[in-house]
Amino acid sequence: MFSGLDDIPAKSPLRRRMRQQRRDLSAEALYSAAVALSDHLVRLNHFQRARHIGLYWPMQGEISPLPIMQHPIAANKHFYLPVLAGHFARSLRFAPFHPNTVLRHNRFRIPEPQVSPRQHCAVRELDLLILPLVAFDAEGYRLGMGGGFYDRSLAHLPHRRSWRRPRLIGVGHAFQEVPHVPREPWDIPLGIVCTEKGCYRISA
Repeated sequence: MFSGLDDIPAKSPLRRRMRQQRRDLSAEALYSAAVALSDHLVRLNHFQRARHIGLYWPMQGEISPLPIMQHPIAANKHFYLPVLAGHFARSLRFAPFHPNTVLRHNRFRIPEPQVSPRQHCAVRELDLLILPLVAFDAEGYRLGMGGGFYDRSLAHLPHRRSWRRPRLIGVGHAFQEVPHVPREPWDIPLGIVCTEKGCYRISA
């Protein structure tokens, strides 16, 4: 974990390389990684204390957080998936999600819960947000898919002086770690990163 090479790849080539490595993973490898990730996540105090938890639907080889919903410790927790509320939405809302939830595809072909907008909640109403990444580094910086939806949705966090909701956990495959993620002034570092190999708290 956390290698120390000096090269700083640009965002676009890094995204292409990591996305291709994810797509090359076999179904067996994805299943094994998801189960291992779940075993690590459920041991975290942040997960054990949280009642309202945001997840994501894995696409194109992303490591899946969904198996944590089947763990006994999750029995009294509420889970949510991100939704784009409106065709031109530029930030995320979150909709209740359970194994029997009817899903529909948004404009990016990503499944979303098909529920009334009245059931949507804002990201700040979640206790914990488990979010995907394309790459990450030892300082907790994350490279996403490039749409900026999570960045805009979490823009309130740096302006909070007291306890900040939600807590953020980035998850990905271990090979998605890079020496340095290219970053912007508005990027928000993660507090914890988890892979199939374990969870790592980021030092401030």
